Amino acid sequence: MHRSPSRFALLGLAGLGFLLAACSSSGTAATTTVGTAATTGSVSTSTIPAGTVLRVGDQLSYLKTVLSVSHQDQGFPYQVQYSQFVGGPPMLQAFQGGALDTGFVGSTPLIFAQAAGQPLVAVAAWQSKGSGYGLVTAPGVTSVHGWASLKGKKVAYQTGTAGEAVLLEGLDSVGLTLSDVTTVNLPQTQVSAALQGGSADAGIQTEPLTSVYLADNPTARQVVTADQIPDRSDFLLASNSALADKATSAALADYLTRLVRAFAYLRAHPAAATQAVFVGQYHLSPARAAQVQAEIGGASFVPLPGDLAPAQQKLADLFFAAGQIPHKVDVTSEFDPRFNDLIAKVQST
Repeated sequence: MHRSPSRFALLGLAGLGFLLAACSSSGTAATTTVGTAATTGSVSTSTIPAGTVLRVGDQLSYLKTVLSVSHQDQGFPYQVQYSQFVGGPPMLQAFQGGALDTGFVGSTPLIFAQAAGQPLVAVAAWQSKGSGYGLVTAPGVTSVHGWASLKGKKVAYQTGTAGEAVLLEGLDSVGLTLSDVTTVNLPQTQVSAALQGGSADAGIQTEPLTSVYLADNPTARQVVTADQIPDRSDFLLASNSALADKATSAALADYLTRLVRAFAYLRAHPAAATQAVFVGQYHLSPARAAQVQAEIGGASFVPLPGDLAPAQQKLADLFFAAGQIPHKVDVTSEFDPRFNDLIAKVQST
């Protein structure tokens, strides 16, 4: 299948370079250090000693971008070191190696971390109207039109990621399981190639890769859109060692304060989110960016565990039934609510 060179170049500009770097054996890309000024949000700088560093795992520069667009990246009273990843598995490896204090992932990596006994907890969560994921067909395939039609089909996705959660929940909604499909396990950045090459009938894809793929393959279709995906939660993880350190924990509280304000700004200014993230960062066309933004919507923080525990437990049980985790887990131990009051106070202002 022919790929438009200009479209491929745009994806490269949008971040394919660091996506591929994140798929390397180390799982991390180059680190960026920002700001050390003496002002802060709601946390006193006296609780954050000079020289404090907060090491943040990001995906597609999302956290960095939303803080920048909302002007919440100014005057950090500590150093923020971002490392970029694609998907949860390499980020969990970085946590395991002691390279991160915090990082954001979807529902799946949190379950896999718990099942593996990693000393990680979710300290914050946010939800959107849609997940950013969708189900797309291979070019020219007309026999796939939803979850039920996947029975007997080859489906491309990356195991251990939010993409797998999307597939598990989608199949479960129509009475199917992973055993009803043939798994084509690939890094997220290779799903499009598998579909184009004919090694998969359908795939679980995420933005901005979905938009690039559909633009390059006019006979491919998105048959389940982002706002039809049930799993719409993202979590900010923190290591137990980071939470035990007073300086790092205070820096994390300040960082969370900034994120809450950033999300509030983007909800109030959706056009700014569309322009900065989907046009500026991901290089989608304005029309496609507006469509994607409408499907995903603005994000709001929710309390932990709140209403999240039942959905997270159901997902964990689906992973266990599919043989993807070695034992059943009680997800209530995944959540640390110590920042709930701070987040609620900032979000209400």
